Amino acid sequence: MAIACFTFDNMGEAADIGSGALDRPLPAGSEPSLAVGYPAIFALLERRGMRATFFIEGWNGVHHADAVREIVERGHELGMHGWAHERWSELPADDARALAVRATDALARAAGVQPRGFRAPGGARGPHSDAMLRELGYRYDASLGNGMTPTRLASGLAQIPFVWPGVDGFHYLPPRQAEPQAVRDGWRTALRKAAERDGLFVTVCHAFITGMDAARVDALEAVMVEAQGLGVETLTVGELAERIGTTGEGR
Repeated sequence: MAIACFTFDNMGEAADIGSGALDRPLPAGSEPSLAVGYPAIFALLERRGMRATFFIEGWNGVHHADAVREIVERGHELGMHGWAHERWSELPADDARALAVRATDALARAAGVQPRGFRAPGGARGPHSDAMLRELGYRYDASLGNGMTPTRLASGLAQIPFVWPGVDGFHYLPPRQAEPQAVRDGWRTALRKAAERDGLFVTVCHAFITGMDAARVDALEAVMVEAQGLGVETLTVGELAERIGTTGEGR
């Protein structure tokens, strides 16, 4: 059976803090994606009766603890997405480990559950990430991989990959700036192909990109409706990783 995972990355202003675009958190209640984007995404998932995976920067566990906790309280899965959206593939091993420890602890304190999945900010993990994540108790990596084939990494971590055409920013941000209907149609085509071969379909969306625009939310919802209509099984990334961990096999 084909499987679809609907995932969401980033929260609040963490990436801007990490890049230096901001030097301090915004005043409470003023960050647009938290005020508008996240409520729109949560409402969408509730309408469709779906659970999703959210990969969140650890910085938010300190500065937006209530928002991090809400993800888990709503029944969704919480994963780690670096500390402040660092380019993970460029970090020295010691720096990456220190940030991973800090982020894991902050998210666990905020949410009351330990994150077990990781997606590298920017998509590409460093050569040191595999063993380090395993040591910290992680069970899977959801960064870029070998196409759309789930597998197990050398350390035993499950890997649930994505590809850039499954990312909302790939389409909506410059230079493409695609119309939502075009993104919807492209994703529905990819979903149907996955369904035909019992494959994997993964979207990576963002509250500040998809969640802020009603037409983009509608486009994503149309893809979810299509998945349900085709009988595609929808899982959190962690649920799929557990299957791989049990069987040792990918799709």
